[in-house]
Amino acid sequence: MAIALVLCGFCLAFVPCGFGKEALISGAEWDGHLKLYTRALFPGSDSPYQAVGLSSNFDGYAELRLNNKTFFGDALFLEVNYEALAGGGDTRRDGERLKEMYPGLFPHGLSNPVRDDRRFFDLTAILHDSRDTFSYHRLDRAFFSFSPSWGEIRLGRQAVTWGHGFTFNPMDLFNPFSPTDLEREYKTGDDLILVQFPVNGVDVELIYVVRRNPDTGDTGTDENSLGAKLHFRLGDMGTDLMAARHYRDFITGIGCVGDLGNAAWRLDLTGTFLDKESHGRSFYLSALANIDYSWIWLGKNWYGYVELYYNGLSRNNYTDQFDDPAVSERLDRGELFVLGRWYASASLNLEIHPLVNAYITPVVNLNDGSGMLLPRIVYEVSDNIRATLTATLNWGDANTEYGGYAIPGTGFYATPANTISAWITWYF
Repeated sequence: MAIALVLCGFCLAFVPCGFGKEALISGAEWDGHLKLYTRALFPGSDSPYQAVGLSSNFDGYAELRLNNKTFFGDALFLEVNYEALAGGGDTRRDGERLKEMYPGLFPHGLSNPVRDDRRFFDLTAILHDSRDTFSYHRLDRAFFSFSPSWGEIRLGRQAVTWGHGFTFNPMDLFNPFSPTDLEREYKTGDDLILVQFPVNGVDVELIYVVRRNPDTGDTGTDENSLGAKLHFRLGDMGTDLMAARHYRDFITGIGCVGDLGNAAWRLDLTGTFLDKESHGRSFYLSALANIDYSWIWLGKNWYGYVELYYNGLSRNNYTDQFDDPAVSERLDRGELFVLGRWYASASLNLEIHPLVNAYITPVVNLNDGSGMLLPRIVYEVSDNIRATLTATLNWGDANTEYGGYAIPGTGFYATPANTISAWITWYF
């Protein structure tokens, strides 16, 4: 919060002269939520959990989020989102034990707070940290938005999304959602400058993300991202062109959106020029294509999509995550979530009742046939209370991504655990 106040004072020093004192604060908006979450996790018999016990793990946490938007006249506002979280359980305890036993495999344990070690500002404070439980609070948004006549400038911690993916999103370089993130209300923010403006029918978006080296705390161009995205109409298609220097790599991309009857299709393609070669390659492609459609059948509302994803960085050798920096760094930065090359995903949503929706989302590794199933039921208890029940169910043969594959030199298999989760959210 102190940093937000410093930013506020800095920005107010540059408020245009047309803003008199009587107009400095012209209004404010507040909202937020309180979430109570619980989970049961069932570790596999050949996973690293066998070193600390294979009994079912039970975890829980409570999350408070407060969102404020303060307006300074018509062209300037400050948005600050505060969140506090307390939780813990069996997975936290097992993770701390595994971190002590295998620090190279589990440097951060299994259940930890959001880290700001890569972000320019450290806006996270740990309140409590023990073997079984932890609590912290942080600012997930703290930015100013100024809208001159020619466009908009945003400065501070905020979230930006590029690309058109549902399950996967190779064009989204900045904190993309994991395929298993079923709650996507808030994307984790980064410290950045965003400038948007139109030029002759083209919407231009410029972004500069400032980061630190997590090991040294130093800043530098090798840690930052500098990019540009152009959005325009090409015939009947919405089209995006992007180029970025992301960490030490150069990335270009194109995305298109169009209609096919009553359905909508999307296509994204990116090319990455690696700063350092990966198994003899200095360039790779990633791509996705999806189509979604909504309809009425048997008097019910239905919605669904199908998506195909290509991960050109993969050689279908899952142990690359341990010895290929191009893979391990992207996994650690939260940019890559899968290890295979080809994936298919889909989602089907049935509105059972205006207050009850059922979803089912399979994700399949097309190279080895393994995958995961993500069923979910959402019940709108009232106008501002929502209850959610979901699971993550994995399948696959031995030596597949979701069935489990050997971790070199350990005798363990990297086998994802099945989970059942439930949470209730009160919005205010």
